[in-house]
Amino acid sequence: MYIGSQSKSTIMDVLKIGLHEVIRATGVPSEVKIENDDCVIFAKSTDLSKKVDTMQIVFCHKDSANQQEIIKAFEETRLGVRVKSEDGKTKVLVPGFNWKQLPLLMPLDVVVEKFCKHSLRSRTWKLEVLSYVNTGFNINLMIEIMKSRNASDLHLRAGARPYIRVDNDLEPLDLPVLNAEDMREILYQLGGQEQEDMLFTERETSFQYHAAGIGYLRCSAYIKTGAPALAIRLIPEEPLPFEKLNIPETVRDVCNKPRGLFLVCGITGSGKTTTLAAMVDYINATRAAHIITIEDPIEYVYTDKKSIISQRQVGRDTMSFANALRGALREDPDVVLVGEMRDRETIRAALSAAETGHLVFSTLHTTTAVDTINRIISYFPQNERDLIRQELAYSLQGVVCQRLLKRIGGGRIPCLEILLGGKPIVRDAILEGDLDKLRGIIEVDGDMKSFDQYAVELYQKGLVTKEEAISACTNEEAFERIVAGIKSSEGRKILK
Repeated sequence: MYIGSQSKSTIMDVLKIGLHEVIRATGVPSEVKIENDDCVIFAKSTDLSKKVDTMQIVFCHKDSANQQEIIKAFEETRLGVRVKSEDGKTKVLVPGFNWKQLPLLMPLDVVVEKFCKHSLRSRTWKLEVLSYVNTGFNINLMIEIMKSRNASDLHLRAGARPYIRVDNDLEPLDLPVLNAEDMREILYQLGGQEQEDMLFTERETSFQYHAAGIGYLRCSAYIKTGAPALAIRLIPEEPLPFEKLNIPETVRDVCNKPRGLFLVCGITGSGKTTTLAAMVDYINATRAAHIITIEDPIEYVYTDKKSIISQRQVGRDTMSFANALRGALREDPDVVLVGEMRDRETIRAALSAAETGHLVFSTLHTTTAVDTINRIISYFPQNERDLIRQELAYSLQGVVCQRLLKRIGGGRIPCLEILLGGKPIVRDAILEGDLDKLRGIIEVDGDMKSFDQYAVELYQKGLVTKEEAISACTNEEAFERIVAGIKSSEGRKILK
């Protein structure tokens, strides 16, 4: 780290500002070195955020300076420093002090500036952390805290306390501030040398960790201010059943389909993986099928029940989603789960798998069912879009979009928009490119639901507050209209 001083900045200012910056960025050090070409400052302590146990200042003095004169000048400060001056350098050992006492050391700066070979004002200083405070963080204890607090995520960053996400709100844990060494140790505890090397080579990496008896962790590591940082999501050891997820039977019934494409969509953290895991586990328990999952990284870990499940991780077991999907067609699958459709080739392969008689599940980061259809089509050039519409119209089993709402009494509950394929009216709307018509179809079909309708149901059942329900709606007017039992103008047109 580099810091710049001003024309009025003293070496005490440099020390204080430099430590403040490094503590903010990478955590509390126990030993630092701050230097430029003419001066080096060493500071050491059990906790440099509170006090300095020892400090040494080494500077190049002027050729004309008399060694006895330098020593006498420091002695006259009456600060109890020890001074040694030889071979063109002066070393000053300063007794310990706390930060409130720092202004009392200003006479030292006056003497250093007077005898230093070049002025130390308006200079660039390099700050290096030689060691950090040993806080003894144990990742497994923090995972237990997550479990006890029903937290979904844990955020670990050098220079900050750990944070957990509970019911979508971030909360700090009452633990010490993490430092860069803590983060390296935690990363090693979770992923070993392989993941540490991967992080510092690729600058980000994702991997899985199993906390036995608690769950699996999806660990996403990245670099922040030169130090490792981690975003960790806690995933149960067993997928949750549909009943606990409050997912309607119309979605579960898709699991019984022999073929087609089914998409679960929503923003990050909206529960897509949890819903898909429930669907895979339902098939696992009820059908004698070969299920192949392609994930990055693997999150839920399944045990064979009535089905057999082959889980593959991108980067470890296959080079890409598209490659794994194309290969899966030669591996005798009945059901294929693709963790995410990120690009045109993956979408093309997923549609091909669905068309050739396989049930394909996947996700997209879209917010509504109509947006999902539009997004898939928009991945392709204009001259291919008619063909893609046709493939999508005949292979689509459905789209579910999710938004998680805070449940009354604690926890979260999904609010869904459900579009089901396989119906002539839906197929014709996609074939004709009249996607806006799908909004009205969703509203008037008994098995489908719009976000507005689903939010009203959750509110009327007393599961969420009115404010929370409205937050999931397209607009507040739509919510009030549905509560009053009034259908939209588009819905009325479709009914005629």
